[in-house]
Amino acid sequence: MTNRIPRVRDADPEAMAAAIDTFLQAAGFDTSNPHLRRSGARVAEAWAADLLEGYSASPATALGEPFPETADDLVLVKDIEFFSSCPHHLMPYQGRATIGYVPDGLAIGFSGIVRLLDAVAHRLTLQEWLTRDVAETLMQVLAPAGAACVIDAVPMCVFARGVRRPCRIESTAFLGCFADDADLRRAVLDGSQRS
Repeated sequence: MTNRIPRVRDADPEAMAAAIDTFLQAAGFDTSNPHLRRSGARVAEAWAADLLEGYSASPATALGEPFPETADDLVLVKDIEFFSSCPHHLMPYQGRATIGYVPDGLAIGFSGIVRLLDAVAHRLTLQEWLTRDVAETLMQVLAPAGAACVIDAVPMCVFARGVRRPCRIESTAFLGCFADDADLRRAVLDGSQRS
């Protein structure tokens, strides 16, 4: 997986809080207002502890320890809810992911797939990058016959600004056998359809 926007040093929550207070003041607000008095600290904590926690996790380590598997049937984990943050406007997006792979000697626990998604999503990343990075990490760690990731998300940067329309964006990554087999791709895409 490529760390497309690397963090060059650890977060500094105090400096983040001060910057948020300065931002609010520059936007014309009085940060002594009881509702804004701790906003800088709250925003800093949310970003440092939650929205950017993926920077302190290795996606490969989050996936867990693979175990031997002789079956070569499609493994599909569906409807994994997640959130992430767009680097362009620093706005969140949320959605659901469907992640699959075809084992070739190794498998992984289902919760490892969820942890992998979080380790990649809780960074500054575009939806397209997130989709590909999840599939590529599966390929690197498990060396499966193929890996796939489909993400359906609602970007707040489109809904809250710009065209201001709610929309769902779907992004896909099909690697290995998924790139060559339309039936496998269809199985993943059909599995990603919400009921």
